[in-house]
Amino acid sequence: MANSAIEQKEKMLTKINKAIDELPILPAAITQLIGLSISDERYFEKVKELAEQDPTFAVRLIKLANSTVNAPLFQITSINHAISRIGTRHIKGLITTFAVAKIFVPSNKSGRDLWVHSIQVAVASQSIARMATRLNIDQEKAYLCGLLHDIGRFILFSIIPDETVRIDEKDWESPDKLTEAEQEVCGLTHAALGGYAAEKWGLPSEIVNVISNHHRYDYLTLTQTEKKEASLVKIVQMADYLSVLMMNDPDIFSLPDEELQQLIEDKCIDVSWDTPPVAAFLLQNEARRDLCTNHFY
Repeated sequence: MANSAIEQKEKMLTKINKAIDELPILPAAITQLIGLSISDERYFEKVKELAEQDPTFAVRLIKLANSTVNAPLFQITSINHAISRIGTRHIKGLITTFAVAKIFVPSNKSGRDLWVHSIQVAVASQSIARMATRLNIDQEKAYLCGLLHDIGRFILFSIIPDETVRIDEKDWESPDKLTEAEQEVCGLTHAALGGYAAEKWGLPSEIVNVISNHHRYDYLTLTQTEKKEASLVKIVQMADYLSVLMMNDPDIFSLPDEELQQLIEDKCIDVSWDTPPVAAFLLQNEARRDLCTNHFY
């Protein structure tokens, strides 16, 4: 029986390794956009250049600018006006979300839940970064890291959908239990697979490292750059904990403030952290306002 399980796991790893070289690639314009710094004085021009190079990107921008969310007074037909209407700070997250959604289309409830989780973590990461002013983390980067943190799970769904559903059926209650279930069923974790894919796509090293390490709660830091990166990892981890808590119990927002705050304290702050990115009461207030209403952008 034990040998059979080992053989099955080895076959699965062989299948995954074979499929890795055939991973879907993010459009070049998207990977370049992710790498752009919003502080660059030519950021607006570069976004425009990328949009002009990729017709589908340009169409996305103009559609978004004319959507009911942005509610323009007049029909927008130019890339310049579209970028101005949407706002440079939101373009990365919006376009990356649509690009990834086009590649990884959910085919079952587990896949759809994964999409909800990814958007929740993206929005929560952005909110935490905004509140954690002392950490000085770019909010848009936090959003992107939250959105892409589980890209390895999307890949597992596309390669071994049945086994991935089996992992979800184990009813894991926390992110670290998920990786244990993956190791048991697949022989590897989605964090390792996601980091590999992100590197293959040419995403910035900081995003690759967050994806690879978002389940390492003892992430070591040495230099100032590494300390900032570790803060970003911690923000995504806190957002990840919160989303799992919400998905396991959608009624948590009906709890009194004190009970919800204590729940967040117990479930969203890892014991290994010296200090959390934000206090539980701040996250509780933000979650009630932004997350329980499902206002994901």
